[in-house]
Amino acid sequence: MKTNVAHKLIKFLWGDFEPSELKKFTLLAAGFFFLLGSWWPLKTLKESIFINMIGPMHLPEAKIASVLLFFPIVLLYSKLVDHFAKEKLIYFFVGFYTIVGLVLVYFLHHPTIGLANTNVDPSRLLGWAFYLFVESYISLMLSLYWSFINDVTTPESAKKGYGLIIFGTQLGAFLFIILGNILSYDTSRYAERAPFIALISILTFLAMPVIVYIMTKTVEKKALTGYSEQVAQEEAEPLKKDSWVGFLDGLKLLVTHPYVTGIFFLICFQELISTLMGFQMSLLVNATYTDPGARNFFFFNFALAVQLIACLFGLFGTSFFQRRFGIRFCLITYPVLLGVAIAYYMVFPTLTTIFSVMLIAKALNYAFNQPAKEVLYIPTSRSIKYKSKAWIDMFGMRFAKAAGSIINRLMGPYILLIGSSTLGIIGLWTLLANIIGNVFKKAVDQNKLIE
Repeated sequence: MKTNVAHKLIKFLWGDFEPSELKKFTLLAAGFFFLLGSWWPLKTLKESIFINMIGPMHLPEAKIASVLLFFPIVLLYSKLVDHFAKEKLIYFFVGFYTIVGLVLVYFLHHPTIGLANTNVDPSRLLGWAFYLFVESYISLMLSLYWSFINDVTTPESAKKGYGLIIFGTQLGAFLFIILGNILSYDTSRYAERAPFIALISILTFLAMPVIVYIMTKTVEKKALTGYSEQVAQEEAEPLKKDSWVGFLDGLKLLVTHPYVTGIFFLICFQELISTLMGFQMSLLVNATYTDPGARNFFFFNFALAVQLIACLFGLFGTSFFQRRFGIRFCLITYPVLLGVAIAYYMVFPTLTTIFSVMLIAKALNYAFNQPAKEVLYIPTSRSIKYKSKAWIDMFGMRFAKAAGSIINRLMGPYILLIGSSTLGIIGLWTLLANIIGNVFKKAVDQNKLIE
């Protein structure tokens, strides 16, 4: 009886799964539970630690520095993709970032180098290092893990399973943010508690590769057959191996393939506007709160609100909108909602208003826009899924943030100028979303592989 009730609830929320399909997506969701759950407290600490160590006016430079960092990271990643199975790459990079993270936690807890030193100075390298560590970890692991998921999923299966994945993702982030909020409540103990929160998050990195290992060993091979393999089987042709090998594979496809270029700009537009609006909130937070612990607590409260909304939407909205209205609708609706919120902020430029704008920019992106963008990769070749996606997610996202940071440097305090620019970008974004959504639908309807 309980099994029947659970089946009906899952069908109502996400769709009708086959048993092996449900097991696969449940494990994938659990992997994201720990990946994003462990990262969100670090993301929140990244902002507060940088502001308290370096100062908010240097955030644009930090985002620009992250662009330079991603050239060697993408180089290494592109080489490893050619030689190792995707799950082994997950094991390697999680291990590497766990070691680096533990070293940074040690220094954050140091009485003179770490957070106990309240001197705000751009020469404090630890603040820069922690910021770049958090930025690079999530960009690399999100790209790699989503590529892994897209490689073993079909478009129809994604409409059901991605809602479950997003729910697991945001539930993990929500619960870990609650933990961060509890540990950050006593603002007088900021220098002691922040490294402890970081330590918990970094040790949690290790849970995700364990879950990936369990999935590859226990889920039926049929449930792990992706779109490209399915198309090859139906056409009675062997799956083509990548014809290009090297660092510039993904970049070549990005530049020469309009569909991939379109995905690149969809992500760039979102990251650009999020950077512009995020800087507005950082300035208002810095002006409103003078105590470092109070600023940190504000960012944790913001993160908690983001995850609560994203978790609820992942439970009731992600799969529903994809199944009911399609990917194109999801891609278009998000920038329209964001544009309305930004227009409201231009009229009422307060901390409360920008808080609401950033809730839409973050929460609905994670639960509504992000899964729709990931589905776009399913009917593509392995080179696009791994190499082009790596360029887009790691370099492209950093490039957009760097561009936004330059704009913030030039006209960040001028709200009407920033707002007008973002509304113009949103117009282009909406038009492009419509075009890419139509190309995706045509490829899937015709059972074709975009390569």
